Amino acid sequence: MTAGGDLTRALAHVLWIGGPPDSGKTSIARLLAERYGLQVYHFDRHEPAHFARHDPVRHPALHAASPELMSPEERWVARPPEVMARFAIASWTERFGMAVEDLLAMPAAPRIVAEGPGFFPECVAPLLTDRRKAIWLVPSEAFKRASVERRGKPGARSETSDPERATRNLIGRDLLMGEHVREQAHALGLTVYEVDGAVDLAGVAALVEAQFAPWLAAPM
Repeated sequence: MTAGGDLTRALAHVLWIGGPPDSGKTSIARLLAERYGLQVYHFDRHEPAHFARHDPVRHPALHAASPELMSPEERWVARPPEVMARFAIASWTERFGMAVEDLLAMPAAPRIVAEGPGFFPECVAPLLTDRRKAIWLVPSEAFKRASVERRGKPGARSETSDPERATRNLIGRDLLMGEHVREQAHALGLTVYEVDGAVDLAGVAALVEAQFAPWLAAPM
């Protein structure tokens, strides 16, 4: 992998949207891609490939999270949200290096908008040629709870002994990750928007679009 400043230059065409689940990242990335002809990288969709190529020594947290090693009961019910959040941050941070490899393997043009919960501020910041090339969306507690209820995705949580507790744990985990994102972004001088429903998706997309405007309008 390219190192240091070379890596920063190699990823200068990437615009980053991070934040916990249920903040509108995917929808906004798609909107920008359609409007400006961008490529899109979805962190979540690469999870199976990242599990397939992980190294147990280099990626211990990701290895422990493997579906072959961790049952839905262990993942969603057995651990409190605080432990779940620390574990998710660790395993997604290990996946960040693989995401960078994925991005480097994509064509450099057109520009890429990369979105996903694993793009933590402390991971992305060293790769930015301009701090405005990254933004984090963090849902408020009320918005998060409403979103989970509205989307109603049963997923693996329905396979546990206590689906309601599993869902509460998921919400608690994601809210704690939101706190982590806020703290890290503020410490690094990066942009965070609170998604609380006061502004609709189109309005939040407009805020993201305005920040990325210098690169959306500029030719490669």
